[in-house]
Amino acid sequence: MATLSTAEKSFLKQLINTVRRPLNLAWLLTVLSTLLFVGQAWLLANIFSLWLTNYFDEVPLSTGVNLIWFGALLACFVLRPLLNMGRELLSTRASLQVRTQLRQSLLTTMAHLGPNLRHFGSDGSISSQIIDQTDALDGFISRFSVQKKVTVTTPFILLIAVAWQSKFAAALLLMTAPLVPIFMILIGHLTAKKSAAQFGALSQLSGRFLDWIRGMPTLKRLQATSIAEQDLAISSEDYRRRTMDVLKIAFLNGAVLELLAALSIALVAVYLGFGLMGILPWDKGHVPVAYFGALFILLLAPEFYVPLRQLGADYHAKAEAEGAVQSLLPIITAAQSSITAAQSSTHSVSDITPAATNNLSLVDLSQAFGLNINQLSIRTAITDPVSDNDSASSSPKAQTYRTRLAPVSFTLQPAQRVALVGDSGSGKSSLLQAIMGFVDYQGQIEISLANGHNIDITQVPQSQLRQHIGYLAQQVALMPLTIAQNLRLANPDASDQQLIAALEEVELWQLIKRLPQGLDTQLGDRGQGLSGGQQQRLGIAQLLLRQDSLWLLDEPTEHLDPDTADRVHQLLQRVSKGKTVIWITHAHQQLSWLDNVIKLSLPAAVTVMGEEHD
Repeated sequence: MATLSTAEKSFLKQLINTVRRPLNLAWLLTVLSTLLFVGQAWLLANIFSLWLTNYFDEVPLSTGVNLIWFGALLACFVLRPLLNMGRELLSTRASLQVRTQLRQSLLTTMAHLGPNLRHFGSDGSISSQIIDQTDALDGFISRFSVQKKVTVTTPFILLIAVAWQSKFAAALLLMTAPLVPIFMILIGHLTAKKSAAQFGALSQLSGRFLDWIRGMPTLKRLQATSIAEQDLAISSEDYRRRTMDVLKIAFLNGAVLELLAALSIALVAVYLGFGLMGILPWDKGHVPVAYFGALFILLLAPEFYVPLRQLGADYHAKAEAEGAVQSLLPIITAAQSSITAAQSSTHSVSDITPAATNNLSLVDLSQAFGLNINQLSIRTAITDPVSDNDSASSSPKAQTYRTRLAPVSFTLQPAQRVALVGDSGSGKSSLLQAIMGFVDYQGQIEISLANGHNIDITQVPQSQLRQHIGYLAQQVALMPLTIAQNLRLANPDASDQQLIAALEEVELWQLIKRLPQGLDTQLGDRGQGLSGGQQQRLGIAQLLLRQDSLWLLDEPTEHLDPDTADRVHQLLQRVSKGKTVIWITHAHQQLSWLDNVIKLSLPAAVTVMGEEHD
């Protein structure tokens, strides 16, 4: 896996900064716990060394023992677990807060990208990213981000305590300590690479599974379910293999760190043991560290390596987070780029004067409004691949712009209904996306109000604008909910009577009321249970419940048989009266009731390094 870019590192840092306070408090609780541990070790070493002295002096063991020591020792035993529990609670809540906010941000991002979201994978793959890869940040936030500081402060405190009794023992600990993070980094880089591959396999498996499930009725009719079974078996085996690769490295990481820590503690123990026996080669007959000091150091030594070992164990959490960020950040970056582009000099909301901003709240979009399209074009930047020699040079990369919509101008009056026609690739759907604010564009789009005033579309908040724009595609976005719940996705406050009125308007109520559960009839994924024509009628009922002023219809009848399409045409002719309608179609001859036909031409040029080329 490639090293994290500056943007990815900055994104992880921003996530941590949002919960910096609780994480710092969790670290402070760990510092207090470490100080209590030093006091606990001192008390134990003091008590046992005094008992040993009393034993050899043949006096009662309780001689000179202060009962307060036992009370303080009990307090340490009770307080340390409480402090550790407090740390875990604070860091876990901080992680939950970050992941919740990130999911909400991703959902908002998805809404902003709209149809452009398809460039980031299938629905199953994107769902996996939002759920699984967001959860992959948990270990990084709740453990690794705090453990980094603990790994510095805890060994430092313990090193001072050990040096108080033996500078040589402290030097041994200090010399062996760097071995742990060195091996941790070496193994951690491999873990990061494997984790990224595992996330890729999981996204692929999720996307394939959802796609096969959606196509299962067709596969059954074609007797081709074995193909789906074989494909899912291959994908799941690939994911299992990659998961095992990550686990193998994680276990190897833990085993190596435990071995290094055990050898280091053994080295300190040998020094102290030989010193107590007076057989150190360079200092025979002398005891450099008394029994109290030796016991005190031996009690502290294992704890000295615990934060280092824990950081090594948590390093795979950092690797998982890096892999997740590399997958999630492109979606967020794309949305931010779209927002930034929409706020460019030609379409800048920030350029609106305060007076104009105040007037926006007075704009009434509840009535049908028109559009003035002036030299509107859409281009998508494409970075051409360059050779290694080129990338090493200081010359800029060749920049190519793919034209999705050639410049077009037209005027659409309020309550006017028009057909938008053109060959495939002429930019019909891109034009609708530009009106809804999902893509950047060049040129101008103005809203033409019934009172004769014109307002640039960028001066109206997108949230307000989209509340008055209805969109109907070939496939209605129906959820696996009841009919009533699907209708209330368009208008959550709609009563049952309003739902029935909308269904009557689209001539669907007579069918639904005969169903055993009526409005509470459960639909399958993508509206399974209803025919294609019935699904479109349900989608039109959603438009009626929203009471939108502008309808954007993206080939809503192209997939229907001629008879069903004709009935839907007649229905839309009746219910769209008084609405402003843009209808993308290849058969406008069948829609003679439309007021006008707008024809788009295929793009004829691309831009390379800012220059036009035919």
